[in-house]
Amino acid sequence: MKNILKKSLFIISILAVIFIILSIFLYFYTRHHLNFNPENKDIEKAVIYGDVRSGYLTHIKIANMVAEEKPDMIIFTGDIASNSRNYIHYLQHTIFERKLWNMAEYYPVRGNHESTYWLYDAFFDLPNDKSYYSFDRMGMHFIVLDCWNVYKPLEEKQMQWLKEDLEKNKNKPISVAMHVPLFTSGKYEPYNEPDLLALFDKYNVLFVFSAHVHSYEHSLYKGTNYIVTAGGGAPLYPVTRDNPYKVVRENVHHYTVLTRDNDTYTLKAIDINGNIIDTVSTSLQEVIKAKENQK
Repeated sequence: MKNILKKSLFIISILAVIFIILSIFLYFYTRHHLNFNPENKDIEKAVIYGDVRSGYLTHIKIANMVAEEKPDMIIFTGDIASNSRNYIHYLQHTIFERKLWNMAEYYPVRGNHESTYWLYDAFFDLPNDKSYYSFDRMGMHFIVLDCWNVYKPLEEKQMQWLKEDLEKNKNKPISVAMHVPLFTSGKYEPYNEPDLLALFDKYNVLFVFSAHVHSYEHSLYKGTNYIVTAGGGAPLYPVTRDNPYKVVRENVHHYTVLTRDNDTYTLKAIDINGNIIDTVSTSLQEVIKAKENQK
């Protein structure tokens, strides 16, 4: 009996040591440091996409296509893995995504599958240890929000930060990235936050990127393009509700590419077969004019 107990304790000790070593290795191997160097002005091409979850085989192809684009910057719109409590799920993702981290600036959005936060925080060196932040690239101000819960409005602290950040950058073209969309015709209902719509309408927001509803969808509301780019590998969702502001919706795995030509920004959505499924061009002047026409 004593021998069995000793053997059991020995095995448990070995497993504990292996777990600790593996945890330390994974932490340092996968941890990604975000680059907020304001002197980096050579950003002309960005890729925005999200929602991989357990669709690793599909994501391998999407990630390879993204790499072929040679982007300067990548914004991942959330749901890296199916289980935010599981290191293995995250490791599977980072094996394919790591080469993208090495070739481009990479900015994550917290999704509902990162809702436990600790693992998301372990993998990404977030500014000021917050899951919402902003930065300037491509002559545009980018804002990343933490709003993964469709039923929960932004906490007061984050909303106040957003208002102040928008006001400080009111003369710039702005893009926002968040996980749950404000407009969708897909499986899940849109984010119920009218205050966000009012804020985006007040300022010069060209694009609002989101994910969560696994598809591509482009909506146009008061001059702002609302883009659902959630085709990174997760199972696709069908149309289940009406969206009066819908311009294009495609139920395909995909990614999007944002480029800049002087003051004009062009977004192209590209499906897993390499087909361009949507193209939209806009500028600060066009958004200002569209908002003035709404008054």
